[in-house]
Amino acid sequence: MPTATTAPEKSSSRRRRDPDATRAAILEAAEELFLDRGPDDTPMSEIGRRAGVTKSLIHHHFGSKKELWDEIKRLHFGKYYDLQKEMIEGSPGNAELLRESILTYFRFLQTDPQAVRYLSWRMVESDDLCLDQEDELFALGIAKIRAAQEAGELRADVEPISMIKAFLAMTENWFLTKPMLCQMAVAESSPDELEAQYLEDIVKIFFEGVRPRS
Repeated sequence: MPTATTAPEKSSSRRRRDPDATRAAILEAAEELFLDRGPDDTPMSEIGRRAGVTKSLIHHHFGSKKELWDEIKRLHFGKYYDLQKEMIEGSPGNAELLRESILTYFRFLQTDPQAVRYLSWRMVESDDLCLDQEDELFALGIAKIRAAQEAGELRADVEPISMIKAFLAMTENWFLTKPMLCQMAVAESSPDELEAQYLEDIVKIFFEGVRPRS
């Protein structure tokens, strides 16, 4: 007498028949494990168990673990990519674009804790490979900064890529070391107040450095 199929078995069966559902289940499981343990310490077999699929099915959809990690990176960076690209393309090359870029990146990390964990693992894994989306934003940003330099709005003796990497580093530093920075703070302020002050301060420091010399 045949037994009733359990809910997990039905779910697994549906995934095998639905490639999109299978990919989504794999990505969800991989994201949870990668952001918790890091890619290096996450076996593909465990991703398969969490997603309810075989390891061979993961390889079928994503190839290697590195390619699966790259897809997780694209998913996280894609949210910021859409915001920043729209801003760059809709703005003339001026200093205000840089200011808005700092604020946009800071607020993006404020509202997406998972993106901060993703950044942490990229640093731990010494993952220096840029995504195509990152390369595109760098190219667009460099072109706009050069236009602002030619217009005399930004100092011309600093490479545009250095300006971009500086504001990224100052922004990411708060979120990657927030507990330590809050503990080091002299003023008796709440973490939210310290965060707001930090953002205000890095904008001041950054623009003192990139404005033209008198």
